[in-house]
Amino acid sequence: MGNGDPRYDLMIQRARDQLPADPRILAAYLIGSYGSGEADRFSDLDLHLVVTDESIGWFEAHWGDVLRQLAGPTVFSDRLPGLVGGLGITADWLHIDLIAHALSSFDRFQYDGVRVLYDRDGALFPDGDQPRQHGQPGPPYWPDGVVPLFLYFLGNLVTALGRDERIVANQGLSAVRDLLIRLMLAERGVRRTTGAKHLNALLSTEQRTALEHIPTAGTDPADLIAANQYISREVLRRGQALAKQTGVTWPTDFVNATLAHLHRHFGVPFD
Repeated sequence: MGNGDPRYDLMIQRARDQLPADPRILAAYLIGSYGSGEADRFSDLDLHLVVTDESIGWFEAHWGDVLRQLAGPTVFSDRLPGLVGGLGITADWLHIDLIAHALSSFDRFQYDGVRVLYDRDGALFPDGDQPRQHGQPGPPYWPDGVVPLFLYFLGNLVTALGRDERIVANQGLSAVRDLLIRLMLAERGVRRTTGAKHLNALLSTEQRTALEHIPTAGTDPADLIAANQYISREVLRRGQALAKQTGVTWPTDFVNATLAHLHRHFGVPFD
């Protein structure tokens, strides 16, 4: 499996040996370089678990204990925002991420390149390992929650700039850009992601060009407004077309309220 660090192989074997003994853990799998068989000496270990819905709260509180069970003592560990789990760094700077997914929210097609360590009933990964598809597109789908969250972040631009919180507004720009990327992936039918370091292969040339043309913005309010206007138009245009294509109800009321809110405060259109 590539040319990875043999010390990670020991962690993987511990996962194979120890995790099946916990009835709350339904499956364990690797993503990233170790998931695709492309690990090199710079790769870290990305271990994911599928757990029962009833136990997700326990893993949210005790993921660090499970991580150290596999990796040994750590000199640093921290949660990963928005996920159940986090990362650990050992004394010799081995890096392992441990993430738990509740069974009801598990999507086996979320990641590009999966190596299955075990699957308790054989139902979560019926075909076993999933080879990397390198951004192979599929049928378009609707990305649940992306458009409402985008509108929420976009509307909060009024609050950030109204308080002259320019750094916060710049952070918000990154958030809405990332939601646009998620919409583009759904638009192209890409469900398996390769992680933050690999994006080009997942997007079409047209999509990459659109992202590359987002206006540059630092902390100047006019620049921040212009960049958000550009992203807003892209999301609305693409989102409406995708909603129609996938048969999803477009959130017209939320869209109109957000656009009116922005226009009242900034005096410029965002559509």
